[in-house]
Amino acid sequence: MKPTFYRSIILSVIISVLSSGLVYVSLNNQNRKTAVVDAVKLFNQYNMKKELEAKEKVRLEAMSKVLDSLTNKIKLAQASKDDQTAKSLFDRFNMLKQQLRDEYTQSNQLINQEVWKRLNPLIEEFGKKKKLHLIIGANGMGSVLYNDEYYDLTPELVTYVNKQYEGQ
Repeated sequence: MKPTFYRSIILSVIISVLSSGLVYVSLNNQNRKTAVVDAVKLFNQYNMKKELEAKEKVRLEAMSKVLDSLTNKIKLAQASKDDQTAKSLFDRFNMLKQQLRDEYTQSNQLINQEVWKRLNPLIEEFGKKKKLHLIIGANGMGSVLYNDEYYDLTPELVTYVNKQYEGQ
């Protein structure tokens, strides 16, 4: 037999193996039309959320320092038996403490709204690019009780949304 005959047989076998491999990979990728994303991880690892929280932390810590200062003034007034001043400072302390709680709650709500307002379109865009039919959000609250790692695209989505946020 001629070497060209062997070459053509070997080439045919190689092409068959490669074709089979491509068909297998293609079929395997077509089956994954559903993905699971840990919504809590996605939210907490989103850079926009981290930046917004860092900004708010500075503002809220400044308010907290005012409360600490008032606490010290109350202690001084109590030590000097100045009950009226201590009561006035204590009333102011309680008012500021409630204001700090309200600010913290409002801040969290605004951050949550802003982050999800930006994340939702990015998640949709990601799903379309990946040709997914469904992205299920796992949140640790029982909506997804178990998923195989095969379906978990959380790390990939976190990377995607952060690149989009950073403008890359």
